[in-house]
Formats: sequence, structure tokens, C-alpha cells
Amino acid sequence: MKTLGRIIIILVAFAVVMGITYVAVNAGGSASTNVPRFESGERPAPANGQFEGRPERHEEGGGGMMFGLIKNAGIVAIFVAIIVVPKNISKRKRLQASLSNGA
Repeated sequence: MKTLGRIIIILVAFAVVMGITYVAVNAGGSASTNVPRFESGERPAPANGQFEGRPERHEEGGGGMMFGLIKNAGIVAIFVAIIVVPKNISKRKRLQASLSNGA
């Protein structure tokens, strides 16, 4: 039963962190009401030194996703440690108290 309880604690902590992350990302993305021209389908006129050729492509590597996963796992680990460490400390104190009283 202890294992099931710990699994539930981990899942709840993970759900809370993911919920906060989801809200933060959506709040940051919907804050601007001005839609850039390239998102609305319009193409801006070329500036000096630019030409009408193929648009430049800026692609991100896959490292951003991996970093996000590691960061989220670290946050979940911190939440679990915050819950489990005080529990273990109180358990040790009770065990020491029962050993000193029984001797």
C-alpha cells in the first residue's frame, strides 16, 4: 500500500507541475493581441539588402525538447523530495523515541 501511495503522490505532483506549465505557456502565448503579418498570411515587403528569393528557415534542434523533459523531471523530483524527506525524518524521530523509551 505504501508503494501505491507514493505513486499517487508522484502523479499528483507531476500533474500539478504540468498544469502550471500549461497555464504559463498558454498565458504567455495569448497575451499579444497583435497578429504579425506573416501569421495572417501576408508577406512583408523586402527591406534594403533583401531579395524576393526563398525565405530563410530557422529550425531549432531537438535539444530544446530534451532540456524541457529534464527540467520537468527535476521539478517533479524536487516536489517528491519535499514530501518524502520530512516524512522520513519524522519516522526516524519516532523510531529513536520508541527505542529510548523501551530501553
